[in-house]
Amino acid sequence: VHNEFTKLMETVASNANAVRTCKTPKRLDDLKRLSNELDQCQRSLSDYLESKRNAFPRFFFISDDELLSMLGTSDPTSVQEHMLKLFVNCKKLKFRGHNVVGMESSEKEYFDFCESVEATGKVEKWMDRVQD
Repeated sequence: VHNEFTKLMETVASNANAVRTCKTPKRLDDLKRLSNELDQCQRSLSDYLESKRNAFPRFFFISDDELLSMLGTSDPTSVQEHMLKLFVNCKKLKFRGHNVVGMESSEKEYFDFCESVEATGKVEKWMDRVQD
């Protein structure tokens, strides 16, 4: 979709006559098809994010963009900026390597977990273990 739309816009940009550009054969059909394909991509993305939220319901407290930023990286510390939205008064997690070993509150109160949680694999899985 992206490549085809970019190519179409390059063609449009190279032709200064708007009427002639709009009357190009099948232009409206191409734009409608691209719009439909983009809608399908958006629905698929929404379904994917919904499945992640169902796996870890606290993800319902953050926006699609915030969730995508967490899911789109292999860095487990990417959850840090969203912790206050995910857990009441939990400002950040304490990491030691790829293990979560504790939590810190907004008031700088800190506690260690009895057992560390390995923060590898799917973020919704290890965040669920942090929650437990």
